[in-house]
Amino acid sequence: MKSFPGFTTSYLSVCLFFFLGLATVSVSAQELQCHPCKHGFGKVPTGSTHSFNVQLTNSGKRTLRITSDSVEGAEFSIGNFPLPVKLTPGSSVELQVMFTPTTSGRVTGSVTLADTGQDPQIEIKLAGTGVDEGSHSVALSWEPGDQNYVGFNIYRATVDGGPYTKINSKLDPSPSYTDSTVQDGTTYFYCATEVNAEGQESAYSNIAEATIPD
Repeated sequence: MKSFPGFTTSYLSVCLFFFLGLATVSVSAQELQCHPCKHGFGKVPTGSTHSFNVQLTNSGKRTLRITSDSVEGAEFSIGNFPLPVKLTPGSSVELQVMFTPTTSGRVTGSVTLADTGQDPQIEIKLAGTGVDEGSHSVALSWEPGDQNYVGFNIYRATVDGGPYTKINSKLDPSPSYTDSTVQDGTTYFYCATEVNAEGQESAYSNIAEATIPD
């Protein structure tokens, strides 16, 4: 599939502690570890959701179970995580953590997990900033390479030449996209790919550059 011949940008204003208790024990340690144990979501437009996966690992020598979870902070939540979760030694599981700001401003929160290991619980600290209406966004549009497409993927980087990260959560059916997750004073580089009915994805389109005002 050929690359797209044209790609334009414009600006729019859119409505928009690994805590381990140390104890002296006579048995092998069972420790539930998180990586990372704190995460900042950065700026997220109000009303939208950003997610991040935290890896939970049993670093002990015996099987442990995660028995309960609790979330502090109304704008934070976790994904599907059926309890109890059984972890054999050395095994890991991912916990999806989400941030959905409803108002502008910085908020903090946490996720606490109780387990049957040596340490009774572990805390994952969270922070994020809701961005109110009137923030900058980048409007992208392009010409399809052919008419056999079923959708497009949009990629973004902050360094010319990448690496590029896909920013659309699902295949976009139209040859246009608005990125409302940009940060002031940052330069972004965009490209898109075309996907056909067989799931084949084209090479990157030409690169579009956009600098967000402070």
